[in-house]
Amino acid sequence: MEIVRLGDTDREWRRVWELYSEAAAAGEMLYAAMTPEKFRTKLSGSEDGTETVSLADTEGTAFASGCVDHKSGKRFVTMVLVQAQARRQGKGRRVLAALEKMLETERTCKEEKTVFELSFFNPVTLTWELPGKKGVTHPNAPGVDVGSGAYLFFKNCGYREFALQNSYYLDLGSFGYPEAVGKKRKDLEQEGITFQVYDRRRHQGMAAMLQSLGNPLWEEEILGEPDVTAGGRPILCPVQDGQILGFTGPLSVETGGRGYFAGIAVSPDARGKGLGKLLFYELCKGLQDRGAAYMTLFTGENNSARNIYEEAGFRIVRSWSDMRKTL
Repeated sequence: MEIVRLGDTDREWRRVWELYSEAAAAGEMLYAAMTPEKFRTKLSGSEDGTETVSLADTEGTAFASGCVDHKSGKRFVTMVLVQAQARRQGKGRRVLAALEKMLETERTCKEEKTVFELSFFNPVTLTWELPGKKGVTHPNAPGVDVGSGAYLFFKNCGYREFALQNSYYLDLGSFGYPEAVGKKRKDLEQEGITFQVYDRRRHQGMAAMLQSLGNPLWEEEILGEPDVTAGGRPILCPVQDGQILGFTGPLSVETGGRGYFAGIAVSPDARGKGLGKLLFYELCKGLQDRGAAYMTLFTGENNSARNIYEEAGFRIVRSWSDMRKTL
């Protein structure tokens, strides 16, 4: 079995795209269908600090793809595919081992040990479709689908679970703003806390709050979003005396009707007031008002925020394993 790195040959990419399409059509994975051009763009080349590596055997029966994220210094495995008729011959293990070896040669990584990861931090994002919900998609698979054959495959290849993620779904047509939540908002207004769209000219403390939360992805997205006065998407915040106490948003509706969700956060100094719950309900209502048909999101199995999501009517539709292997 000869394994080569995919280059610029259309025929090579066409063969592995067919593997992908067959597996998706057979329901072996939840990833959405892609054109050959989009598939190739996603899993080849280098851009924005990401070095992508894709390998296949010369017969076109086994494929593996991963990347090195030079920003975080992490190595990621994105997927491994083997043609149905060629399975149980060790091809999946061999193409994965070849991918790991090639990713290991990268010397720019910050880790002291060589670690390969399958998680939502992978900068190569793949849209997946919710089972039984035609046209309902989520833009990123947060790990390995525990209901797929890939889950046991990676376990048998030395990968170990370090977190469990649950994907949630809500049809916004059934969402209602509870009376008790509205009362809570009025009570907070009596304390001088109101919910406003973020405006850099009037509000202070956003950068310091985000930094205290330790989430660089939030810092990049929220601080990089233009003000609504300059055409940016609205970011909803609880505010007291001009000071930002938290955020949710940016509020926007994606193509296909999904209400966008980046996250919700409350400043450590303002917790215990129920702001997180109120922010989430305000987000759902705001997206509903903007014409969103549904929302999807994911969170960790042990994240207490799941109680807020479930109370609002969200239900788990899939569970994912974040896995890693250390050499």
